[in-house]
Amino acid sequence: MVGSFLCFFVRNSINNIRMKKLTNVGVVSAANVLAVLGALTGLVKVTILPVLAVIAAGNLGDIDAAVKTVGEAASKNVGDVVTFAVVGWLGGAVWAWLLNLSLKWTKGLTWTVK
Repeated sequence: MVGSFLCFFVRNSINNIRMKKLTNVGVVSAANVLAVLGALTGLVKVTILPVLAVIAAGNLGDIDAAVKTVGEAASKNVGDVVTFAVVGWLGGAVWAWLLNLSLKWTKGLTWTVK
């Protein structure tokens, strides 16, 4: 989606003013993008949040217990990466389908590009 949007700007000169109309979004491509975003969100949850918890616990003084607890919690949450990806894909597919339905009812979305 972003790549084709950027290619549009490369192909057109800056002085041209054009009306563009979005009439359809690829359901599978939108779902794939949101699946990757979901997986990245799960990865943040599994890796970065436990590290921040260890840093916070270090400031409180009991770092050994915090490392053990965070290590156990992180290993239990590894499946969240896949879960977030699957939910992102399903949500992206539903979102794109609803967007296509809305674009059909409203005859597209128009914007001006300089």
